[in-house]
Amino acid sequence: MTPMDTPDAGADLDRSSRLRRDQVDGDAVDAASRRLQPWLLGLLGVLMVVFSAPPLVNVVRGWPNKDYGLWYQVGAALRQGYDIYPDPTSGRLFPFMYPPSAAALLGYVSFVGESGTIALLTLAHSIAWLGAILLSVRLATGGKASGRNPLLYVVPSLCIVALIHNSYMLGQPNMALLTLLLAAFYCLQKGRDGWAGALVATSAAIKAFPILALGYFIYRRKWRASAATVAALAAWLLIVPLPFRTPSQAVRDVKVWTGGMLFTYNSQGIAQRPFRSYSYKNQSIMALAHRFLRDVPADGEAVLSRRTNNFRKERAQMGLHADGSIDLTTILTAPARPANLDKLFEGAADDLKKAWRVNVASLDFRTVTLVTLSAMLGLSLFVVVAMPPARRRTARTDALEFALITLLIVMFSPLSFNYAFVWLIYPITVALNEVLEHPAPAGRRRTLQRAWLATILLIPALAIPMPLYAQAWGNLFVPALLLVLSLGWTLLRVSRTEIDQHGETSLQRHAKPHAAGASALLPQAD
Repeated sequence: MTPMDTPDAGADLDRSSRLRRDQVDGDAVDAASRRLQPWLLGLLGVLMVVFSAPPLVNVVRGWPNKDYGLWYQVGAALRQGYDIYPDPTSGRLFPFMYPPSAAALLGYVSFVGESGTIALLTLAHSIAWLGAILLSVRLATGGKASGRNPLLYVVPSLCIVALIHNSYMLGQPNMALLTLLLAAFYCLQKGRDGWAGALVATSAAIKAFPILALGYFIYRRKWRASAATVAALAAWLLIVPLPFRTPSQAVRDVKVWTGGMLFTYNSQGIAQRPFRSYSYKNQSIMALAHRFLRDVPADGEAVLSRRTNNFRKERAQMGLHADGSIDLTTILTAPARPANLDKLFEGAADDLKKAWRVNVASLDFRTVTLVTLSAMLGLSLFVVVAMPPARRRTARTDALEFALITLLIVMFSPLSFNYAFVWLIYPITVALNEVLEHPAPAGRRRTLQRAWLATILLIPALAIPMPLYAQAWGNLFVPALLLVLSLGWTLLRVSRTEIDQHGETSLQRHAKPHAAGASALLPQAD
């Protein structure tokens, strides 16, 4: 038998042939991506301009402008000395649900007037979108300076472009929150833990839910980052508002906001939005659990809205105009209980009973709460098991780990309306990079890998043919959950297969010949 006749030789030739075919296929994809790059990047620029135009046009023409109008009014009201958060004894809902630090930021911005405020906010949104894209690609690829596929910069955004458009139209800051979180992850990799904590605190100062990242810092024993988060957030809440509020008023705002937002959870809803917080618009794990397992309306807010639309005079007394705009000063100064308020809700209970539902069970509130907490604990334990010890971390495992933390934060936030899922940009970038740079072996496994990713990317589109029911059943939560499971499994596998028999990571092995070998390891716990 000749050497060529041995089984091992035949296997080597077969592997070599497959490698050559994969290389040819990869070169073809890279060439096509390079040709597409200017067109794709140009498309992003056009979308930023197009999405920014409606809010600017609305303010020029004096039309209702979604939350943009509220943001300016909050800043102006704060400068005029109003209490943004109504006293709990008044029974009134908060017109502004964000932390006092966010109100203070709007107070500074509002000095440039309504048009200037909206222009700055739309510009900040575009900058944040660009920052989220660049940081997502950098983290997903491990910081490679070359070989980045141009598709990584565009495809994740296009997959959720409707959500990005919504965030522009509504004036929601979730894209900026994502950029701040990704910048914090980048700082962690560079060993700048203090900056990482300050960035997470800034994100939480704008909208509270990113504070969940503090749990990740504590688990990873990032004590400097944890301390910086707490200290910076305290400064945002108690010091930044001082040009507009006295120290006692600043403390009062924090207490009232905390009681109304963080510690309000009952059978009717979460925080300051009863009925709406359990509606199809909210795709947090808490809202989905209550919609599926309790006999609650899938859109109770719409039921109440249809009833109150017939009471325009009473609504006007509450600062709610017929065109959908609001008068914040009227809301803040109106009597605690306007005349004829009871008329607005006469018979509402019967209407709510007739509203459409998607529940598959009718459990009580306490049982659903326990089920929700158990599910959250289960997902958290799955991620903890998947995350490698500090000594085994590599750039690739970090990319996967950060994606899992990003997903859990947005899924666990009690109020995760559709625009919150612009956070999928980063996990989708990681998943796409895995398919492009670490494809499964050619054949059935690769086909399944691509089909799995395509399924995740296409599920959000179910909202096109059936917008209400698709959202009620979690057309954004489900892809996020599937990404947690698939990326978690990948992280579990990668964190073990990338360790050689000596217990060294690939980064350690490649760094050994160089004097700077130790720096190739990612920063260890403090």
